[in-house]
Amino acid sequence: MLKRTFDLRLPYRVVIYLRMSSDEQNKRSPDQQRAEIMQRLRNAGLPWVIVKEFRDDAKSGRYLRKRIGYQKMLREIKTRSLQVDLILVDTIERFGRVEELQSIRKELFEKSGVLVLTADTNFADPTTPQGKALGAFEAMRATEDTRVKAHNVFRGKRDAAMQKHWPGGPPPFGFMLRSIMKEEHGRQVVDFCILVPNPETDWIMKLLLGKAAETGWGQTRLTRYLNQHPDIPDRFKPFQASTVGYWLRNVIYVGDLRWAANSTDVIDDARVIERNAEEDVVFVADFCEPLVPREVWDKIQAVRNARRRPRTLATDGESKQLEAPAPGLTLKYLLTGLVRCGLCTRAMAPSSTALYTTLAGEQHRYTYYVCPGHIDSSCTNSQRIPEEWLRKTVIEKLRDRLFPASAPNT
Repeated sequence: MLKRTFDLRLPYRVVIYLRMSSDEQNKRSPDQQRAEIMQRLRNAGLPWVIVKEFRDDAKSGRYLRKRIGYQKMLREIKTRSLQVDLILVDTIERFGRVEELQSIRKELFEKSGVLVLTADTNFADPTTPQGKALGAFEAMRATEDTRVKAHNVFRGKRDAAMQKHWPGGPPPFGFMLRSIMKEEHGRQVVDFCILVPNPETDWIMKLLLGKAAETGWGQTRLTRYLNQHPDIPDRFKPFQASTVGYWLRNVIYVGDLRWAANSTDVIDDARVIERNAEEDVVFVADFCEPLVPREVWDKIQAVRNARRRPRTLATDGESKQLEAPAPGLTLKYLLTGLVRCGLCTRAMAPSSTALYTTLAGEQHRYTYYVCPGHIDSSCTNSQRIPEEWLRKTVIEKLRDRLFPASAPNT
């Protein structure tokens, strides 16, 4: 069995990592974390040399790829451009998600010889039996703390919704928040907020829903209608088809609230959304003033329901019943998700023509990449990139980069 020794008295080279999760937190939180780390180092009289500092402001620990400072730190450590022994953080929660900590710590130590130490444990050695036990306790503490906080927040929001108070987050398009004040300790403070129509935008929603009821158009055509409408200010454009589709099924526009319809989590750095059971969804009728009459809303939903394909559950005993929350991507075309629009930066989508037969009797299907924003007029990029040509070009470029021709002998 390999053995490693960790002696606090050695002049280790260290980096400091600081992070706060969101703009709603104390802006001085990273500075306070640094001050705490430095104070602990001084109190212990440790001869460690701080060689660099990395920081992520307003970056959630749930998304590793979005934490630029964190990724830069790991990249420099793994490529050996930064020679360090330790990563110092105030608490282990600042470093990463509990579910990923063990594997990240293990990889850093085994492949780069770097330990992650925390100030709140006085930089205890995580490789000893005592350190491993402490690490397990840290993970349990962080997990339980997160669970309790999430439970309390959800409970409070659900109670607010049942009282017809806005449960939190930005108001839906077409509405705005009105604060209801109360007196507390001799001064006026916000008690709760309610939804009221926003005169700047409610007419746009009424225009959209009225057009949907009148024509029966789908979300793509309605999005194009909004983007091309001359009376809608440019500051509200471009509208996206997915957003319009969400508006067309959100009962808030008929005055009702349907809340907690989905659960979310982050798996493999991707946000995963799952529908909750109907009995777990909070429904509050007459939550706020409606923007359209119920008969208009019912007409829109009747058309949408007629178009919707019914989903049936397999009950033959041979089909798999549990789906993976993040099953990964099944790509028919090699560059799907990688080709980006040069104007709006969205992923260009592959689109195919119908199968046709040539004069020679061969069957072909022409496929190209197109910006999805061009379809609903939210982007002016009408360029269509042939899929076969682009795929071959990219493969040739990769081959040239990976396997360059040998230099001629001299």
